[in-house]
Amino acid sequence: MDEKTLKDLIDALIEDKKSERRLKIISRVIIFSLFLIILILPFFSSDNIYRSGNHTAVINISGVISPGGDNTKKTIDLIKKAVNNDLCENIILNVNSPGGSATQSKIIFDQISRIKKTSDKTIYAIIDDVGASGGYYIAASGDLVIANSSSIVGSIGVRLDSINIQSLAEKLGIVSQTISSGEDKTILDPLQPLSQKQRDHLNKLVTDIHDEFIQDIKTARGNKIRDNTVFTGLFWTGKQALQLGLIDEVGSIYDINLKYLNNSNLVTYNKKPSFIEQLMQSIIPNYSSALVSVSY
Repeated sequence: MDEKTLKDLIDALIEDKKSERRLKIISRVIIFSLFLIILILPFFSSDNIYRSGNHTAVINISGVISPGGDNTKKTIDLIKKAVNNDLCENIILNVNSPGGSATQSKIIFDQISRIKKTSDKTIYAIIDDVGASGGYYIAASGDLVIANSSSIVGSIGVRLDSINIQSLAEKLGIVSQTISSGEDKTILDPLQPLSQKQRDHLNKLVTDIHDEFIQDIKTARGNKIRDNTVFTGLFWTGKQALQLGLIDEVGSIYDINLKYLNNSNLVTYNKKPSFIEQLMQSIIPNYSSALVSVSY
């Protein structure tokens, strides 16, 4: 190997080392930049409630109140966050829900009722399109309940949904082979008929939950309820609900902000799902289903 070839080889090796070093530096810079972006992004997010100055917290309670407790915990945590934030002056529960899980509706109602005992912040419950069943249950916990004149309000009742496909199964030649212990363990089995004893038991179960629902509404609304027909499961417009004592005023979030809050800065506390959460929700569908459910 001559001297020139050796020099070219050494220069090439040196250049490779320099390129490798530059690549490492660039990689470290990229990793550090990504880390820095992740670290500071929350401070520039529109969801950052601590950059908003004095404000009124708006907490959206929308859609079906699902079983399981995840959304319940998020809702309660948001309310507590608003209560504990010195910059938050008042709280608006923006309700747009037809109801759902009896258990989760009551948990949220009970927690708001407890929070009110230790907080001097006024909680305004504003019913948007619909505040029915469990949706109204939650709204009733507010210090002041407001609905639009055309909102749907009420539906204070309980339902237990199940299906029985015994006759269809027989036509298809499907025979149940369920093995159970306890004479009533197969109650609400879609391939088994209900006995009168079981039907009476379920009626009592639904009635007990309904009675608790009624008592909580009476406690929350005091002597404002003017007619016991509000407890039959029927629903009304906001205008009718005002006459029945289900709500305190007819109006919207904008009316309340102007009338009671001096046109306060309204800050939504509902945390939007991250990109990763949205991606996972689109990839992994929710297959939850049931043949029986108790709901408001």
